[in-house]
Amino acid sequence: MNKGLLVLACGDGISGGQKKKLPALISGPSLLRSRLEVLMKLRPRNIGLLAEDLPALRKSWKKVVRVLPAERLASSLSFLLERTKRTKTADELLLLSTEFFPREAGFIKKILKFHQKAGNDLTLVGEKAISSSNQPSEDYFIHPGLALVSFKGQPKWLSRLKPFKPSGQMDVVALAEAAWAAGVKIGFYWVREADRESFIPVNSLADYSRLAESLRQSKIAELEKRGVFFLDPASVWIDPAAEVGPGTVIYPSVIIEGRSRLGRDCLVYPHCHIIDSRLGKRVKIFGATIIEGCLVEDEAQLGPFSRLRPETRLGRGSRVGNFVEMKKTFFGRGAKAMHLSYLGDARVEKEVNVGAGTITCNYDGVRKNRTFIGRGAFIGSGTELVAPVRVGRRAYVAAGSTITENVRPEALAIARARQVQKPGWVKERRARLRAAGKKVAKKRK
Repeated sequence: MNKGLLVLACGDGISGGQKKKLPALISGPSLLRSRLEVLMKLRPRNIGLLAEDLPALRKSWKKVVRVLPAERLASSLSFLLERTKRTKTADELLLLSTEFFPREAGFIKKILKFHQKAGNDLTLVGEKAISSSNQPSEDYFIHPGLALVSFKGQPKWLSRLKPFKPSGQMDVVALAEAAWAAGVKIGFYWVREADRESFIPVNSLADYSRLAESLRQSKIAELEKRGVFFLDPASVWIDPAAEVGPGTVIYPSVIIEGRSRLGRDCLVYPHCHIIDSRLGKRVKIFGATIIEGCLVEDEAQLGPFSRLRPETRLGRGSRVGNFVEMKKTFFGRGAKAMHLSYLGDARVEKEVNVGAGTITCNYDGVRKNRTFIGRGAFIGSGTELVAPVRVGRRAYVAAGSTITENVRPEALAIARARQVQKPGWVKERRARLRAAGKKVAKKRK
């Protein structure tokens, strides 16, 4: 642990209206989690984190990170440090705000080393402008968002300073003016060409595109080292918080968002979208399938063009096929629904076969109702199960039935009108239409 280092960091800097439009990949919690990943590699004594939308903190982080309310962004430094606690033995204070996103801890360590070696009281990150002749000029600018302050003895010039604006930006001007008025030593770490890929300035909404791409590349590289294979890494987007097991193969144009978990040896075909879901081992997902807020157990198979809505659970070895939608459904081990079906608010036990075009009619206009299908039952194609209703174990439901009453175990249920056939009806109809046409023609004459 770097006992001499304290960190004060603040949130994502995206306004409320924009937050709703941005994907989870670069949401406030996702960006904060990525920042914390970098900061924790510095092994600081404490991190004071000011944020509105917080990520899920790892157990090892909770001992170090102190969460401060975002509305206290404009508070004095002494107030913020008091709430962060454990400041008496601190030697250096790192201030990090929304405009500066460090891609690697090594870059911050380099600035910290420079700060200590130069004996600065305040170190800012600057960059010299390049002239039209491609030579460094006397002009320069300061990168807002990162500053290092010597904290030995808790100097008085820091006590009333307000380092952050209510927007989450760092008030570099106030910081520099306070240091200048106190007569302390101000230094600048000048960004070199080799440093340019080590951080991302974030000054506008457009910069979040670069930030998202950076996070994507880092995540892909991390997973490749762990044995995940990507056919086209440039087309895949994976949330920094997601996990994918070794041996998994991911085809082009796949998106994995939120805190999703994919087990070992899975196969994800093109254009699949997985959101906040947990998949077991050896799961196969065919193209254009959407899975949101679901649990899929080992060796299940989905798609193509399947949609699993929140609170759905697929049992081990189950199969969900073309254009099948499920919502709040438990689908048992080895069960199958291979074509054009909707199962909502249902419990389907293991080894059930659901025929093409089956629908659970779960909504009566007022409330959602449950459907239960027992173990080993066979549901014929084109069946409507009008909830609330139960189909017993190993029962059969004939194709084209509308089931409104419970079906007993091992019974056959048939609920459809008797077929009526009228021989010669088409010929008679054709003759009637010709006669009617002749009458119309005569009237026109």
